Amino acid sequence: MSSDANPLLGSSYSSRSAHPSSSGNQESETTPYRPHPLGVGRMNGGREAAPLAAPSGSSVALQTPFGAPVEEMEPAAPVGIVGPFVQGLQEQISHFLSDQVTPLRLAGHLAVLAVGATILILSQVQLPEWNITLDALPNNALGGITISADAKPAALPKNGVGSEAMSDALQRSAIPFTAVQEAPRAAIEQYTVKAGDTVLAIAARFGLQPETVMWANTAIEQNPDRLAIGDQLNILPFDGVLHVVKPGDTLSGLAAKYKTDVQKIVDYAPNNLADATAALVIGSQIVAPGGSKPFIAPPINAPLQRAEAPADAAVGSGSFSWPTSGNVTQQFWGGHRAIDVGSWVGAPVKSADSGYVVEAGGGWNGGYGNHVLVDHGNGFTTLYAHLNSIFVRPGESISRGQQVGTVGNTGNSTGPHLHFEIRYQGVARNPFNWLP
Repeated sequence: MSSDANPLLGSSYSSRSAHPSSSGNQESETTPYRPHPLGVGRMNGGREAAPLAAPSGSSVALQTPFGAPVEEMEPAAPVGIVGPFVQGLQEQISHFLSDQVTPLRLAGHLAVLAVGATILILSQVQLPEWNITLDALPNNALGGITISADAKPAALPKNGVGSEAMSDALQRSAIPFTAVQEAPRAAIEQYTVKAGDTVLAIAARFGLQPETVMWANTAIEQNPDRLAIGDQLNILPFDGVLHVVKPGDTLSGLAAKYKTDVQKIVDYAPNNLADATAALVIGSQIVAPGGSKPFIAPPINAPLQRAEAPADAAVGSGSFSWPTSGNVTQQFWGGHRAIDVGSWVGAPVKSADSGYVVEAGGGWNGGYGNHVLVDHGNGFTTLYAHLNSIFVRPGESISRGQQVGTVGNTGNSTGPHLHFEIRYQGVARNPFNWLP
């Protein structure tokens, strides 16, 4: 038997002929199967073969190790490592694009990186040096010290003279603005009451105490709630009392009555008094600068039915709540022993504490209009005035927070509001001392 070595396959791949004496059941000599690292498939006879080609111009035919001719092989399959890697990469990209949270997280990371890069860049920027000089200021403002841009800072004197000069120089520049001061009023002015006006607001407008406005106008002297739209009010130039001279009045008597000095009354030129012995003209107006009058509480003088306390009358706790909602348009002061709460017509008005209804009625009632008076059985009474409607009747026991009526504009009123009073033993108290 002759053997021809194949130069392309190496010594392990030789051409052999079948032994003539070999029986049909004799097994052929084979080599064990080993998977190829590059994933090349099996060939004839269960052996692996590399896709090798014969050199050009060669007539040598490739044979199997047993001499059988090599059949035509199919092209090699794709490499087994690259395929799964590409497929896995595609799946990761698809999952990344389908996730809605990942782009937001990525955007957040990019924003943090951008901020960090900006801070890093700005930290490397060199800011210019600012040379501020005081050359524009006059030398007298610098205390006789001349400062130039090339001058070196000199040590300040220990006695602090230089520092005081410099501190005087570093002052805010003057603004060319001329403030024209109004001349003080010397005569009595007239003011027409408008909607929404109160004695307190009118007095504040003219820089006066509200009592001064009351004492200068007899219509509201006893009760500032009698103020009505269109009324003409006397407005004094300063705090004091306006008095109309009656028979028997003397200058010394007026000074004692209004607790002021005779000389102050004489010194006010519009009084037309030559001296302290000058005679007073009946019917003339005399202004007592700095004078005052005692306060007289306005009575509720309407003919209303006053109810007696029922057997089951509720007793108040002494702790009061706000009777309605709105803005306080007038506070408690000497001539207005109550508070006014501005609101809309029809706003609920509730009892500030438990008790029983003493009065509930309408009419003029000295300017209070529709009102409710509640006795709380512990020395306290509360008054709700200028109501639009009344929901209780005299002698009725009511509880804290129960609605007694609605806000209105009845009586002497310049706008819808609630006039609310708290009285203890018949004396009006400041509601702000009792309300929460």
